[in-house]
Amino acid sequence: MARQAPIGHRIRGRRKDIGMTQNALAKAAGISASYLNLIEHNRRSIGGGLLMRIAEALEIHPHSLSGSEESRLLSDLAEVASDPVFRTTPVESREFPAMIAASPGMITAFLSLYRAYRSGLDDIDALSERLSHDPFLTEASHSILTRITSIRTVAEIFDDYDDLSRDQRARFNATLVRESQRLAESATEIFNFLERGEAGRPAASPAEEVDDLLYDNANHFPALEDHANEMRPAIDPDGGLYLTDLINYLEDTHNTRIERRPSEDFLTSGYQWDAKSNTLRISRALPITSARFQAARTICRLEAADPINEILDRAQISSKAGRVRASEALISYTAAALLFPYDLFLDDARRMRHDIELLQQRYAASWEQICHRLTTLRRPGAEGIPFHLVRTDIAGNISKRFSASGLQLPRYGGACPRWVVHEAYTAPERVIPQFVRLPDGSEFLFVARALRSGAGGYGVPRSVHSVMIGCDTAFSNDVVYGDRLSLDRPESAVPVGISCRQCPRDDCAQRAYEMADGTPKTAKK
Repeated sequence: MARQAPIGHRIRGRRKDIGMTQNALAKAAGISASYLNLIEHNRRSIGGGLLMRIAEALEIHPHSLSGSEESRLLSDLAEVASDPVFRTTPVESREFPAMIAASPGMITAFLSLYRAYRSGLDDIDALSERLSHDPFLTEASHSILTRITSIRTVAEIFDDYDDLSRDQRARFNATLVRESQRLAESATEIFNFLERGEAGRPAASPAEEVDDLLYDNANHFPALEDHANEMRPAIDPDGGLYLTDLINYLEDTHNTRIERRPSEDFLTSGYQWDAKSNTLRISRALPITSARFQAARTICRLEAADPINEILDRAQISSKAGRVRASEALISYTAAALLFPYDLFLDDARRMRHDIELLQQRYAASWEQICHRLTTLRRPGAEGIPFHLVRTDIAGNISKRFSASGLQLPRYGGACPRWVVHEAYTAPERVIPQFVRLPDGSEFLFVARALRSGAGGYGVPRSVHSVMIGCDTAFSNDVVYGDRLSLDRPESAVPVGISCRQCPRDDCAQRAYEMADGTPKTAKK
């Protein structure tokens, strides 16, 4: 399947909507009418300056023509089609582009239904787990089965014996009524217990809603970039924005109280914002890079609420939990824009050939903060390398994902076990690059590092995550991590997939699930 969705139909549709001829658009874009005709019929791919000129002529944002929305739909459809539920009715991936072009609304509705289906399966699994391990539910379930058995026994007695005396019949009737009442009480207790535990949830989870928000905006929010630029001089005219500068600004401008607390005062993260008392509490064990970022987030929380709420209102996020999660993500975005100014950061990244460790030293930042910022450099006309980013925990659960590189990232399951994001756990804190090839022949440069967070006394558990960033190998000359890899030798690439069910490789010893029916197998490599 093509890695990027065709966008010619968007150009042709927009041109016709505004009554522009093909010759007029070709002239405005600086290309021939015949070449534009090929583009509109999806026989030529476009990008960069040509995409911007066509978008300008059509009076729309380049992102509207970039095909990112269709690419995301293609990725989701490919993953959905690999689900065993479609085993008896396989869907051909080559039909996806035509389906999206013909009826994008129907495809979106289909994916929403699939989300609801997956959410239902997760709920069933969660309830099954609770029934097996929760003492109350175990006892309540046993009680219900006991009452049902008693009621059935009495009913069978009534059915088998017609000659019961009046006293016997009355006694059995009383038993039937008593057990029925107890059955109803036990059932009510279970439902009340589950309601208190908030067992239900919307079809689209808060995390999925945030993912959609980032993808819909190409992980770039100009309003937040502009607001950060306006905030910066008032905080520190010199532009250093050290932790002391941020704390002094919070105390002087917002009368915010900053408290450094022992690490044992924090159950999970090493910080806590108390809006009621206007207090930011920071663990003494929190690294200076994290403390600085949290101070910046607090300033953005207090001063960037208006542009953030405008973005959230346009996004129309359905759940309260999703809006809260998205708000936190946008606060972090604004804090990164504040600490790592767009133009300066982009220039430094190019000059240092995207050496993340050098950028860490330059901006007093963490590995993950730098990786995040690199994925947000998507300003039209001043774009950075289109990166993808994945963060997993040690169990393989994906907690953060974004892709501008063309790499499809799994939404409903784990990533390919050959990805270096997993291997990084074998050597924590070590930077590990990887040259990979997907079944469609596309090649990517991956860079991963496993990170430990949290601190305390002896025996206190620490969380471990692996963060992977990467790009198409077409950009490898601009990325220092490709220097020691044999990118000019195709045979040196690690053959990978997206996820097991989507992967057509039949020679992988790490396969966890059978490939979906109808998936063409690849030759052994």
